[in-house]
Amino acid sequence: MFGRKWQVSASVGALSSVLLLAISAHAADLYTKAPPLPGCAQAVDGLNGKVGGYGGTFNDKTLYEGQGSLAVPLGCQYGFQVDGSGGSFDNNSIFSVGGHLFWRNPSMGLLGLYGSYARWDQFTGVTANHVGPEAEWYSGRWTIQGVAGVEFGNSASGQIGSNIVTYDIGTRFFDQINFGYYLNDNVKVFLGHRYLGGKNALAVGGEWGLPLGGGAMGSLFVEGRYGEANATGVWGGIRFYFGQKDKPLIRRHREDDPVDWNPGSVGNPGNATPAPVPAPALAPAPKTCCPALTTIELAPGTQLAELLMALPNCCQNIGVNLTPGAQLAENTAAEDTMVVGTSCQCPA
Repeated sequence: MFGRKWQVSASVGALSSVLLLAISAHAADLYTKAPPLPGCAQAVDGLNGKVGGYGGTFNDKTLYEGQGSLAVPLGCQYGFQVDGSGGSFDNNSIFSVGGHLFWRNPSMGLLGLYGSYARWDQFTGVTANHVGPEAEWYSGRWTIQGVAGVEFGNSASGQIGSNIVTYDIGTRFFDQINFGYYLNDNVKVFLGHRYLGGKNALAVGGEWGLPLGGGAMGSLFVEGRYGEANATGVWGGIRFYFGQKDKPLIRRHREDDPVDWNPGSVGNPGNATPAPVPAPALAPAPKTCCPALTTIELAPGTQLAELLMALPNCCQNIGVNLTPGAQLAENTAAEDTMVVGTSCQCPA
């Protein structure tokens, strides 16, 4: 009897164990095969930023600046970035601030709004503002990115050397466009167009990233421009990226911070016109030193065919010159007539 109960208990225990294993396996199978929770492509891969500096020339003027950017995620699909820079342009201080508000899918592209303000302490101060939409499109190693909209500012002028130079930041269209290609994950080259300050320019440049570990990367970059009205220059420098994880340059550009569109100057080479030459001072009138010319008395009956007004000439013999055509009212004086000439006295 005891043996039979033990066999029944063992059979029930074994059956229970089999059922528990089957249920556990089925539950595990359900968990692993369930579809993942819905998510989204992160517009900004966590808090990240970059700092750097560069130097060169633009419009034959020396330029050097330091710059930095900070990008933050706004939920999943949106992000915000603020840019700032400061330095010297043609030995006058220059600074700028900018901002990006955007939607992005790192596998597709970016859509957003961009705005910036720049001030250059030349003359009474030159300001340039830019507002408009920006976009990026990603396809393999190709990236097309650009911003376009309205440029507006002020006008300032002053004399430099023999020229009057005017910087006129009128209200007009502007654009900055890059056609970029990544030679490998850490090397980017681009060809682009700039229309800033009413001047067209061709842009060409590149960037070479060097992984540093710990979520950081260093890079070397260069940009050159060749444009109308001397909107020409070249500058280069070094940049450091800081993020949440190590990643190559192509992913930093598409997952972290958008491009900083700061042009490096007010973007306007200015217009120069020759300064007016002051008229030479008039030479003082020569002093005259003439003897006094006395009056001429005509007695009645004096016959005159013609009469000339006395014309004194300094330091010459004075006399009565007779010029044809200058006649008295009557050819014959009927009474005493006085003809008075101009007198000029020698100064004491």
